[in-house]
Amino acid sequence: MGEMYCPKCNQTFEEGSRRFCPTDGVRLVSDSADSSEVRGGGIFSNLIPKIDAISDLKEPSRKPGSTPAKSSQAERQPHIPADNREPSLPDILLAPKHDAAAPAPEAEPVPPSRPTARKVNPYEIPAGHVDLANAERPLPPGADFDPRDPESFVGRIVKGRYKIVEFLGGDETGVSYIADDQIVSDKLVLVRILPESGLDEMMKTILTEERVALSHFSHPNVARLIDSGAFTNGIQYLITEFTDALSIRDVLSIHGRLDLERVGRIIRQAANGLSEAHQEGILHRDIRPENIIITSEHETDQVKLVNFGASDGTPNEFNIQYKAQEVLEGRTATAASDVFSLAAVAFEMLTGEVPFKGRTAKEVSRGHAVGLLKKPSDLRAEFGTGVDQVLSKALALDPALRYTKAREFGDAIVSALDEVSHAEEVPLGRVRPPRSPAAASDEERKTAAAQTVKLVPAVPPASKAEPAWKARSPEPPEVTNSRTKLIGGISLVALVLMLLAGWWWVRTHPAEPTNLATTANNDANDRPTITSDIEVPPLPRKIQQPMNTEFYQNTKANLRGDLLRHFVGFSIYYPKDWKVNGPAPGADANSRGKFLDISRVAPDGRMKEQMLISYYPSKGTMKDDADKFPQMVKETNETLKKILPGYQMVSEGEIKVNGDWRAYEVKFLAEGSSGSGGKLVVWGRRLFMPAARPGVQNGFEITMLATSLADEVKSVDDVGVHGELAAVLYSFEPSQDF
Repeated sequence: MGEMYCPKCNQTFEEGSRRFCPTDGVRLVSDSADSSEVRGGGIFSNLIPKIDAISDLKEPSRKPGSTPAKSSQAERQPHIPADNREPSLPDILLAPKHDAAAPAPEAEPVPPSRPTARKVNPYEIPAGHVDLANAERPLPPGADFDPRDPESFVGRIVKGRYKIVEFLGGDETGVSYIADDQIVSDKLVLVRILPESGLDEMMKTILTEERVALSHFSHPNVARLIDSGAFTNGIQYLITEFTDALSIRDVLSIHGRLDLERVGRIIRQAANGLSEAHQEGILHRDIRPENIIITSEHETDQVKLVNFGASDGTPNEFNIQYKAQEVLEGRTATAASDVFSLAAVAFEMLTGEVPFKGRTAKEVSRGHAVGLLKKPSDLRAEFGTGVDQVLSKALALDPALRYTKAREFGDAIVSALDEVSHAEEVPLGRVRPPRSPAAASDEERKTAAAQTVKLVPAVPPASKAEPAWKARSPEPPEVTNSRTKLIGGISLVALVLMLLAGWWWVRTHPAEPTNLATTANNDANDRPTITSDIEVPPLPRKIQQPMNTEFYQNTKANLRGDLLRHFVGFSIYYPKDWKVNGPAPGADANSRGKFLDISRVAPDGRMKEQMLISYYPSKGTMKDDADKFPQMVKETNETLKKILPGYQMVSEGEIKVNGDWRAYEVKFLAEGSSGSGGKLVVWGRRLFMPAARPGVQNGFEITMLATSLADEVKSVDDVGVHGELAAVLYSFEPSQDF
């Protein structure tokens, strides 16, 4: 018999076995069709231009006589040798083996041939369906989930297609894993295994029906339910889409309470998703900060509600502060109960406190009966009665007095916050004072103090020769006006008068003799030691784009694999004539990919300067990462010794980059011979830069290289200080959204 193939993914099937591709849903095409038809074109092939620059897509299979596809940029310019632990570095010490002036020999044409058939083990192909005939067949030993040893479940396959690759942890509502879809490549899902519960039959039926409805429900603010099932021992599981992002609980622990505009964006999106689910007869029953996650791209928050269908709504010590009174009393949860929980989350995001405190259900219920002891306006002076009224209605004791739809609550809180924002608008350069000094929060006092201080972005230390970035990226000009000049003149006159008064006092009041040793000791004892364990990220800089440069901003749009799971945001400018290699994920679980690889090369193709940007496992601050740096330095040395001949580490230690960004630096050098016998030296620096926010799990790893072919670089201390790489490093700006 003949063969059928999918014109989209090029999978082949026995003719007559199926009509549609199980992976893409595309109608299969007979292999005996017209040979002029090219696979992979699809019905829109005449409308959509072909793109040949994506290196991570496999080349489609071709029929005999077809023209080979063009190689990708990564294939045309092999640039980075593979490495088993970290972002790989180029073999920059090797000179080209042929004369650059001599023409390259012509390659002999290769006759086209049909791809060699590959033998496939049918037992290794994951099932894309549910075999009803074998539904009652017992699973092999060890296939069930063992709640006593959840980490042993890593490596198992669920539903015949989802391979567990990472254990995320668990709480009272179950344990979670990241799984790799064995049918759809580069697709990660979240497998959540639910705890054993003694639910009655009615509640089991309700949850089952809601999960079925949820599998057909799609909304951008709700994590989609892909599949569900149960093991032979009765333990149930849910398979949902996976989004690697922070929860509201994580954000609150990092930032404290959030600014008004951001709270409005988050609550409105969550309310819209919740309202649509309610219309489909689906309740969440466990709205709390842990179950709302946000991803920030292009300064915009994308909200998703997670763990729909995972909880029956039973109150426990972790969620009682977000439960409505009727749920605490054991009555059935309703849409109004979800609105109450969302309002409690909004209250905490705005004020930093929960509306009703208590460690037990009775203590929280007592607070519900009394009402809000502290309104939002009591905790933030800028709030008016509008925010108080909206939250008081949403948190009402009687469900009938609350908003009937979650969308109504979202619109109401956004309108109330907009009124506060418009009321706060003041002329540029002025700070609106709080209602009273006692009512001003610590955050407001810090903000007011920061706005009274002139903030100038820090620059690298000056040297005898002006750094290259001075001509490329000048600092913003200082703004002065007549009022500033007047204040400066008055201050100068006052300073002169004070100096004259001090001189007159010294002349008319001679000092008594003192014991210098005693005075020095007393001064030393009385002098405060300035130490601080608090790390905050520097204020974002506004850098004017230099001429003849390109702008690059790291986003999740084109990432996959470990780069998507360990995303860090940043932006940078680089010269237009530099070579660029885009994101390259790690080859295996033990390697780290790189977000960006840019380089400046000589006319003969040898490297002059290069920068690679990746990530490293972090805890968020220099203090918390102190125990990690020795191991990171060890890994750096072991890796680079395999790549760079004559490698040796020069120094290591803490430095500051681009002003006040703290980083741990490793300096190194290597020496070798080029193909012509000349000496070639490589200098390098590697920076490990935390996000300066406690709890952020990924930091920035920046590797900079320069060779003796770069005229401006003469030593390891010149890397990133002189040459074009200096301007590139200066423009590196980490994202402020973690």
